Amino acid sequence: MLRYKEIKLMLLQKISRMSPLDKLPSRLVLCKELDTTRSTLDKAIKELESEGILFCRDGSGTYVAAPAGYDRKRPENWGIIVPDVNESIYAELVRGVEDVAQQMNANLILCNFDHDPLKQEQYIRRLILTGVTGVIIVPVIRKDSNEARQLYSILTDTEKPIVFCNMQVEGVQAPVVMSNGFFGGYLATRHLIDRGYRHIAYLAKYRYRTSEERCQGYLTALLENGLEINRHLIVLDDENSDPPGYYGMLKLLKSGAPLDAVFCFNDYLIEGVYRALEENQLRISDDVGVIGYDNTGICKRLKPEAASVSYPSAAIGQAAARLLKKIISGEPISEFPYYLFQPAIVARDSCRGPVL
Repeated sequence: MLRYKEIKLMLLQKISRMSPLDKLPSRLVLCKELDTTRSTLDKAIKELESEGILFCRDGSGTYVAAPAGYDRKRPENWGIIVPDVNESIYAELVRGVEDVAQQMNANLILCNFDHDPLKQEQYIRRLILTGVTGVIIVPVIRKDSNEARQLYSILTDTEKPIVFCNMQVEGVQAPVVMSNGFFGGYLATRHLIDRGYRHIAYLAKYRYRTSEERCQGYLTALLENGLEINRHLIVLDDENSDPPGYYGMLKLLKSGAPLDAVFCFNDYLIEGVYRALEENQLRISDDVGVIGYDNTGICKRLKPEAASVSYPSAAIGQAAARLLKKIISGEPISEFPYYLFQPAIVARDSCRGPVL
């Protein structure tokens, strides 16, 4: 078989996994992917054009042709993959995406992966098979960056438009819409300092990019205010901690380091922190101030109500949806597609100031 015929068959296999009007990768990328020369590839594409399978737009690229009667205005199908829609920050994010999808006449396919990497991978593969137009995804937390890169390359290899929310994935070239974690960590720590706390701990569940950014903000606030950085006050919670934050708080108390406040990586650690403090006859706010992150419903259910950093999830969802639509429509986006939203403090009674 002639080489260009082999390339044509390989292109047909690739096209079979794509939707009408989807854009093919660039000629340079295709040459590398199919291990062929530019002239051979051009000949195969030209034949597919003559057969009505592909069409080219000058300066824009090569696209999958639409069959006769195909309605370009029919609703697009967008996928959105989140860790747990029962958590308010993700429910609000989905609502933000949904509001824009409705305006854009797009259907939304919601996938909830329950913080399970395997389940997220299954959803990614299903969305590809169903021919979604694009995907908005909150990446799963993975300690191994290579595993994360391999997981999301499933999407990028198909040339599906993708937008990440809340977290960047190293090694994957895709737009990111998220809150400024560094500034949020700085705000939370400064809020405690402004109320008179001086020996402030940072408690996180895992060590990964987002928790490190918030920790850097925490450290910056301490340094800016001339406070000592005590490494014994930077702690990761035990993975089996029940409720979350409990064992981490006990670890802080047992360290013997002076302690009068705790900045929790997120609100889900606060309940365990409260329990550990109460079991050790320590008063919340008076003896140890506590502040969380995300401003979820947990904060108002606790007594005293917990201060937190507000995370603009709905706005992030709306921005991600508008960005996805831009990519789908072939509109140009920034060469540095990294979009940050600024967080804000929500003051409550968990850190009014120490009472000596």
